[in-house]
Amino acid sequence: MSKPVRTCEKSTQLAEAVKIMDENNIGVLAVAVDNKPIGVVTERDILRRVVAKNLNINNLTVEDIMTKNPVTIPHDSSILEVTRLMSENNFRRLFVVKNHKLVGLVTAKDVIEVLSA
Repeated sequence: MSKPVRTCEKSTQLAEAVKIMDENNIGVLAVAVDNKPIGVVTERDILRRVVAKNLNINNLTVEDIMTKNPVTIPHDSSILEVTRLMSENNFRRLFVVKNHKLVGLVTAKDVIEVLSA
């Protein structure tokens, strides 16, 4: 699991979110309220929902393109549960929560590292 999870608010300007992603060399931002995930924005979302449609990134907020109600996994989940959920939903990343609050992020790379050790 990777931590800390980088977050932003739904009102964050999309250009600022891209800057945060670039500065932290990450491909995903959790959209959170009181550290509870309400959405997710990925590089793919930006490419498909903004760049491919020729939209002006400076006129958009994170809320305009985020995927709402992201699927999460409890902090005490097994690696089998993580891989099953990722496989069933074609996810490369899952937010990890404890008491509904973000505590980390599991990526496909994390899973590969655990399984290859």
